[in-house]
Amino acid sequence: MGETPKTALHRFDTTLISLNGADVDHPRPFAKTVLPVAREKNVGVVAMKVPAYGKLFKNGVLDGMEQAMGYVLSLEGVHCCIIAAESVKQLESNFKVAQAFQSLSSEQMTAIEARTASAWQDNTFFRKWT
Repeated sequence: MGETPKTALHRFDTTLISLNGADVDHPRPFAKTVLPVAREKNVGVVAMKVPAYGKLFKNGVLDGMEQAMGYVLSLEGVHCCIIAAESVKQLESNFKVAQAFQSLSSEQMTAIEARTASAWQDNTFFRKWT
């Protein structure tokens, strides 16, 4: 058997990473660290944990999926997102939001980041590793 060249190792077509409006305030934000590498390596990005299990909608952090999904899909380098639905109604609603998606302006992105700034720890809880 021949040896695989090192240049062929670890080539991926896509990556699945957690991204949401609260990511920007995390000490190691994926939007600023992973997305540039994915773009450089020509790797597609699928975002998950977009509404942080719905926590981004509590206490008035964000108003709804339009903001949560809109923010993530407006990040340069994100190609799509995957969102769990707890009911057919929720799935249909998320589908409608995705269909109506239009990239957010930099002002809208900044406004969402301002709203999530005080809640980033509650909304990036899934990134705690021991």
